Parts: sequence; structure tokens; C-alpha cells
Amino acid sequence: MKWSLDQLRTFLCVADTGGFSRAGERLFRAQSTISWQIQQLERQIGAPLLQRNTDGVSLTEKGMAFYHKAQAVITANDEAESWLSRNYSVCQTIRFATTDCYASRLLPGVLQHWKEQFPEVKILVECGYSPDIWERFRRDEIDIALAQHCPSDINADLVRVEPLDWVCARQSLAWQRNPVPVALFEQGCPDREIMLSGLKCAGKDYKLGFETFNYAGLVAAVESGTVISALPRSTIPSSLKSLGAEHGLPRLPSLNVKLACQRANADSVCKHFYESIAFHLQAEQCIATEPAREAV
Repeated sequence: MKWSLDQLRTFLCVADTGGFSRAGERLFRAQSTISWQIQQLERQIGAPLLQRNTDGVSLTEKGMAFYHKAQAVITANDEAESWLSRNYSVCQTIRFATTDCYASRLLPGVLQHWKEQFPEVKILVECGYSPDIWERFRRDEIDIALAQHCPSDINADLVRVEPLDWVCARQSLAWQRNPVPVALFEQGCPDREIMLSGLKCAGKDYKLGFETFNYAGLVAAVESGTVISALPRSTIPSSLKSLGAEHGLPRLPSLNVKLACQRANADSVCKHFYESIAFHLQAEQCIATEPAREAV
């Protein structure tokens, strides 16, 4: 059966107004045109949809069932037209900020998928430490933020709970040394303080063997086999192995990773990008039912 959207709209209008003449007035068409469209639709379906009477028309049993189907088709069509007609070029750039670890390990997949769907939208990815990211988010300097250690006054969604694991090179025995040599992010990174606090609380002697601002530099230092460090579990590359209590190292708290969007209205391109990131991250990890022990 091939009926047009115009036929379906006419049928819905007749059913809603209860008559051909009233539908014609609403649609600015002659009553004869409305009647002819309904007759054509009933002929295609092979059954009467409307019961004609002195007061107008009412739906037959078949007509009632078809009414709901037609309504669903029109609604889906209108939503699709609305989605396609959005002018995404209005938003030339989405300013997205995250930590270096997540930018390096988690985002390539979601960014590739997004650019295939919306090639005209430019994504500006900026990396930094969590406190700086959230402060810039407060100042409206970025549109979407993905980071741990989110301040309580910022409205953000928990998208994953991330264990923080000690790591070393696969053949390295650096964890056996005393004091243990560690590689750290520079001052300003909360993870640095979490590692140092864990070592101090466990009475573990350590010495600073390497310091860097970025994820690639930290991984390279640990891959050398001369130092250990700690990374969010999902960002640990295959060249490194995780260390635990059996290696004489303290357990570190998990991190609550949160995602926030400045412009979250339903028709916003930022909202769609935000949802893509959230779906991608949550698909990789089921969030624990209880909050993580997040370090302050």
C-alpha cells in the first residue's frame, strides 16, 4: 500500500475535527477534496475508516487502529524533518575539555563517529588538569567538560567510576626498589597528590624520578622501566602492567569521572555531542551502584 503523508494528515484532521467541512476549513481545502482523499485512502486500505452520520463522522474499529498508526508515522516524520533542518553550521565549534589521559585513550572512537555524522561541526579539544578544566567551565570558556574531581556546585553527570592503579613496565622491577622511584604529573594534578598521600600513609619510601605535564611523557617514563606511576585503569596501555598490594603498594581510591554541558537544551548540537560521549563511556564500563571513594 502506498499512501502519502498528505493523505495521512488529512485523515487525522478529519478524525480530530469530526467532519469533512471542518477539516477543510482547518486545511484550507474544499470539502470535496477532503472527501476524495479519504475515499482514496479507504480504497487503498480496503476497508472503511470513517462512519458517516448526520453529526459528521466517527472512526470505525479499523479506523481507530489506523488512526494510531498514522499518528505515529506523522510524528516520526515531523521529528526527522526537525532534526534534519537544524542548522548545525550555526555552531562552528564545540569547545571540549578533558584530561590528557582521556583525550589520548578514550576519545578517538567517539570523535571519529561524531565527525562522520556531522563533518561540518568543528570540535576543539583542549587538555588540562581537572581543577583548571572545571574552573574554565565555570567561566563559560568551554562547552563540554569531562574530568574527575568535579566541584559539588557544578551540575555534572557521573559517567564512569575509574580505579586508579599503580603501573610499571612489563619487565620492570622498579617497584622493588627502596625508596621506590615514581613518575608524577606536575603540580596542579590531583592524581599526583593522591599517589603521594597513598605512599606516605602506607609508610612507603619514595623518590621523584620523573615529572611531566602530559600523559604521553608519563607513559614513556614508565615504559623505560626505571619508575612506577599510577593511571586511571582505562587509560593503561598494553605496554604497562598493573601493580597491587602484592607488590607492597597501597590501594588508591577510585575516581568519579563526570561530564558536564553548558548548553543542554534538546536542540543543541552540544547536547548531541554530550550524549555521544556519555553513551560511549558508559558502554565501556558499567557504573557501580555505590559511589566511589573519591579523593578530595
